[in-house]
Amino acid sequence: MAVVVETVRPEWRDPEYGDRLKQVRAWRDSRTAGRPLVVVVGSSRVTSGFSPAHLGFGYTPTSPLVYNFAHTSYGPAGELLATRRLLDSGVVPDHLLIEVMSPFLGGDGVPESMIRPDQTGYADLRRLAPYRSDPGKATRAWAAARLSSWSSLRFSLLCHAGAESWIVGINPASMGKGMQVGGWTPPPRSVAPEYRAARLEWTRGGYAHFFVDFRIHPVQDRIYRDLLDVCRARGIRAAFFLMPESPAFRSWYPPGGRERVREYLAGLTREYGPPVFDASEWLPDEALFMDGHHLLYPAAEQFSGRFGRECLGPWISAGGR
Repeated sequence: MAVVVETVRPEWRDPEYGDRLKQVRAWRDSRTAGRPLVVVVGSSRVTSGFSPAHLGFGYTPTSPLVYNFAHTSYGPAGELLATRRLLDSGVVPDHLLIEVMSPFLGGDGVPESMIRPDQTGYADLRRLAPYRSDPGKATRAWAAARLSSWSSLRFSLLCHAGAESWIVGINPASMGKGMQVGGWTPPPRSVAPEYRAARLEWTRGGYAHFFVDFRIHPVQDRIYRDLLDVCRARGIRAAFFLMPESPAFRSWYPPGGRERVREYLAGLTREYGPPVFDASEWLPDEALFMDGHHLLYPAAEQFSGRFGRECLGPWISAGGR
């Protein structure tokens, strides 16, 4: 099993990555000449909130081909990993949209806790080593997970076998279930108010440590600069974007925190040139979110349509400037 998931079946160890890779490869091979390929990397906010089908581009011979290549819990390190995986597999997009999940910029910069060892491949250890505080610890965790692959990957294997109903407490979306063509995993259309309140409180607790002494961590800055260097070297036009956040979520940032993020991104724009599309305040109604930062289905449609009209479409038409 360890050999299989490292070679011919990467989707068995990391369904979100493996299944999306198969789709985007098929899109690359079937697209007509002159149709730009746009790949979006980001977190679960993007997997459920960014719908390529609702961007409004249609399917003309020259319209952009947009693929959602996001992954649950991915921050800067995960986005760099996803991009390097994609390039190493032979898929080179014309444009790369990079989500900026602002709280992750204030994290401790160590990607060990955000990227599960059982989901990473051997090549990923090399890709992430420069940013880890203890690469040896990460290698040992990966080896332990791979040597017990039947156990460490049991949830993923059950989902691929169609037995996800046997699993309790696991989000099927994180196992690649429900993904549509284009990489989008549609969220629920609505949730009960008491569910939203409970999830909002849970989210606040989970993100509280990111906002303590909030500032841009040097490792996160280095990761984004390395990602932009990769794009520049491969001729990929890059842009940053911020997904919508609810009024409650935005209130958790410490004073000056969001302004610090804007100033940091403005500095990257001056140095590297990528535009920044800030949609964090686009949806002011708390009821449009499941938990303060994951959009419900109607909000995902609304956001995606506006993003296509006001941001992505004009940027591509301007040649990525």
